[in-house]
This record gives sequence, C-alpha cells and structure tokens, in this order.
Amino acid sequence: MKRATVAQLVAEDKLTDAAYQSPAGPITPLDILYGYRPALARGNHFMAHKCGFTLKVLLRTLQSEGFQAVAGKRRINAFDLWAVASKSALGDEEVRQLAATYLPG
Repeated sequence: MKRATVAQLVAEDKLTDAAYQSPAGPITPLDILYGYRPALARGNHFMAHKCGFTLKVLLRTLQSEGFQAVAGKRRINAFDLWAVASKSALGDEEVRQLAATYLPG
C-alpha cells in the first residue's frame, strides 16, 4: 500500500487524522508540519518545527550555511527527510560512503 504525502493528507482535510502510529502515539500531518503537539504541550519547545523543508530546500540550506558536501534522502512512506553534511570538501566517493553509513536504507 502506497502511503500519501503529508501535503496530500492536508489537501484531503486530514490535518488532525493519524498519518501513522509511532511508539509515542499517533502522528498527524499537523504534528509532522509543526512539531509533535503532546511534546510541545509538555514544554519541549525545542521540538517545534520552525520551518518546513523539502529535500531540495534542506540540501540547499545546508550548502548556503557553508557545508561543502551534502547528501540526503527522502522516505515518503516514513514521512521523513535525512541529510548528512560536511564542512570540509569531500570527493564523490567519500560523500557516498558517508551517506551509506548514516542515511537509512
């Protein structure tokens, strides 16, 4: 079964419906976009999402902040983005190795 994207769920008026079940409880599109509401309600404001990213925007933001080597991955079915970055310039093979080590399969 192919899972919908967060934007699709929002467009379908499912902003507060569970998108998936996590160990912490149900996660809604609203939680994905702005931060996990139960944690925020407990005062964990560091968990608030202050901006939204697509993979392209995340990688460009890392580059604009001085990271010389970046690689990333988007997992639609898990509603997440992953990135690795290095302030030092790395060769293509080194970046692939870093990504293989730290990005999920």
